[in-house]
Amino acid sequence: MGELQAVFSGAKELPLWGFVLRATLLYFALIIGIRWMGHREVSILAGHNYLVAAGIMSLSAVRMVNAEASLTSALLIVFAYAGVNVLYSYLDIKWPKAIDRGPVMLIENGRINKKNLLDTHVTIDNLLGQLRLKAAHNLSEVAYAVLEPTGKISVIKKSPTLPLTRQHMNLPAKYVALPALLVHDGQVDEENLNMLGFDLNWLKSKLAEKGFGRPEEVFVAALQADGAIYVSA
Repeated sequence: MGELQAVFSGAKELPLWGFVLRATLLYFALIIGIRWMGHREVSILAGHNYLVAAGIMSLSAVRMVNAEASLTSALLIVFAYAGVNVLYSYLDIKWPKAIDRGPVMLIENGRINKKNLLDTHVTIDNLLGQLRLKAAHNLSEVAYAVLEPTGKISVIKKSPTLPLTRQHMNLPAKYVALPALLVHDGQVDEENLNMLGFDLNWLKSKLAEKGFGRPEEVFVAALQADGAIYVSA
């Protein structure tokens, strides 16, 4: 009982299982906290999200390796961090201009905004590198470049440099859909199969065309948007 209490309150020395237990509890606390904070925290869309993530990870690392640190206080701090972040994110939704940074125009109507570059500490090399990542290799191609609150740069090209689309060629729109999973790791997804209006005999016949005798031999089989069957063993 004394050793278990020491795991939570901290001690000069802890048994090996004590470190394992501390790490496990902190891991689950982090998972619960991150799920509570939602997708926004995972993608770190704002400055306060980054600070929360960095603070929680730093706190957890210290509590995992420092035997004298209190695990109880660490768990409380993790959930306090998460709670403050949820509140701050709510305020950010209500009053975004007051809470978080807004987008900054770096290129406007094809002209570089020197003042905004200086204010945001973005160098010309940084800007050119980000433009290349967006397949804009020449400044003359860019109509607008915006530094988003996430720290990434969005690029809108001038219309003459945009790629040719089916709409430009007056062609009918092409149907686009996600592939429907039919088999995964040898298991038939009967729900998807029924939803598509097919049965197991149809699936087996399609797999036979690909050289597979049974669904159990297949790792992934999916029906693609063009009607073709993708199969991988």
